[in-house]
Amino acid sequence: MEQRYTPADAPSKLIERDKQWLKEEILLDKNPEKKIACITFNRPEKLNTFVDSHYAYLAQLMSELDWDEEVKVVIFKGAGRCFGAGHDIAGLGIRHGIDTAGKGPRPSQRQRILVDRGGGVRGNFNLADCIRKSVKTTIAQVHSYCYGAHMFIMMACDMAVATPDALFTHPGFRYIGPTNDLGLLFHSLPLKIAKEMVLTGRALTAQEALQYGLINKVVSYDKIEEEVNKLAETAAALPFDGIVTGKCALEGVLDASGVGMGNYIGNLTHTLQTNMRYEPGEYNLLKQRRDKGIKGATVERESHWASEFGLRK
Repeated sequence: MEQRYTPADAPSKLIERDKQWLKEEILLDKNPEKKIACITFNRPEKLNTFVDSHYAYLAQLMSELDWDEEVKVVIFKGAGRCFGAGHDIAGLGIRHGIDTAGKGPRPSQRQRILVDRGGGVRGNFNLADCIRKSVKTTIAQVHSYCYGAHMFIMMACDMAVATPDALFTHPGFRYIGPTNDLGLLFHSLPLKIAKEMVLTGRALTAQEALQYGLINKVVSYDKIEEEVNKLAETAAALPFDGIVTGKCALEGVLDASGVGMGNYIGNLTHTLQTNMRYEPGEYNLLKQRRDKGIKGATVERESHWASEFGLRK
């Protein structure tokens, strides 16, 4: 049986260990004639949620596509019910070395911070950063849930098109408060809206995301594929050298605006938040998962926020 939820190892070891199923759960399709590639998150039975190996493999793919002379544009989309729901709840905490039974030794700060810098969507093996800094044009094709890591992937893309039912947030905002790549989030949204999201966890609707400039267009399900392909083909018509040099310039502008610093701060913030003390009455996901299992913890989470605050999104 595959062992997916172990403390994070070096990214190359994760890919080597899990390469058998990674190619099935992260699909790459290329059209050399149009110079367009499509990456599909293909774990629909789990709402396309990620474990550490997915981040490492996706980052490797982006690096390879940067060198690919047959690709000018990369499209991201999700199979099944949604674009993606973030990190798999079964792997939360465990990836930092936290014992699910609550009896093992506490993981060291160095272990926690190496995971945050190298095992997730931040730091040296930063998937969102790999996408933001890609020299290829990137487009997110979003439907339904766009949560957690998937929201940061979408924000890192150059353009995004969504269906009317799309929802955008990070579940971790309600587990541990403001976290992850806040530089990218606060660059993408007006200040008060970004603060509302990270301090309440409320999801933005597709129309709100369009209004605030988080996405480019809202398109019906039957038209979104056509719309994204049209964007991709238009972008691919630009000169190859122009795209690459222009994307490098855009990277510099974003870093100068503070996005890179926000990424760095996100690493440290998340490391501290994996070592939080919860007060009585506060929702503790890892404790609920230990006591009630994954399904029970999810039900308890929804009940807590709905009954206490009337919030379901």
